[in-house]
Amino acid sequence: MTLSFSKPSLTKIVSPTTGTAEPCYTFVATTTEPLTGLFESEEPLSPVDYLTRHLLAQQAPWLAAFVAEFLKSTTKYFAKPYTPETVQSRLSHVVREKESLTPAPCSQVVYTPLQLAIFQGRFTLTWSVVQESNLIAIPEEMADLPSPSPADGLWVKTPRSFVAEKNVVMTHPPSTGLEDDVDAIPLTDSSDVVSLRPAAEREVLLDKRRVQEAALRAKLALLKAERTHAEYVQKYGQEASDESDSDETDSDETEEDSD
Repeated sequence: MTLSFSKPSLTKIVSPTTGTAEPCYTFVATTTEPLTGLFESEEPLSPVDYLTRHLLAQQAPWLAAFVAEFLKSTTKYFAKPYTPETVQSRLSHVVREKESLTPAPCSQVVYTPLQLAIFQGRFTLTWSVVQESNLIAIPEEMADLPSPSPADGLWVKTPRSFVAEKNVVMTHPPSTGLEDDVDAIPLTDSSDVVSLRPAAEREVLLDKRRVQEAALRAKLALLKAERTHAEYVQKYGQEASDESDSDETDSDETEEDSD
């Protein structure tokens, strides 16, 4: 969290309980990471109610990080350091604006901390709040288009035109005999160039795939041979082409020559 605090400013505030002026220390806060959330309440809430009952409850780590950064940045101003637990237990919230939050679909609420004041051992965090409605912008060129009917399907925006895509569940137009032709040019109102794959290029791809499949079969055969050889060695404790086999073969050839 990017957060900084100014030096504390001292003011005197008359206490409503004692009637005497007591010191109030105010730290101005500056941050580039405000607290944001989506307003989803079904009832009108004050900004403070929504902040404390919803937003801070959902994003508790944000407040913990804020308090920790405050204590880290201002510890030199206190004779006795506070703990995060003490600050949060004595912390209250006020909002600069006095307006209520009105429920609106997809409404984003942005809370920005302004200052933290210490008075009579209590901490008061002042916020500014802004409510923004996320609206969907509809292009002007779509205003003149007729509403699509179930038979026309959905209108799809293309770079240069609108093309009506037919639903597959509807009755197909009469067959022209070109449905199975992979080289058939798709019918569209767009003037974009349609790239077609030449037949020679498809043939090269098919031949390349055959070569790859043959290489794969060769690798599988080699692996099978190596596995069979390993099983033989494990079972008999010797190589399949042992010297005893070659000696026996040589002796047989010698006997045949003598005959």
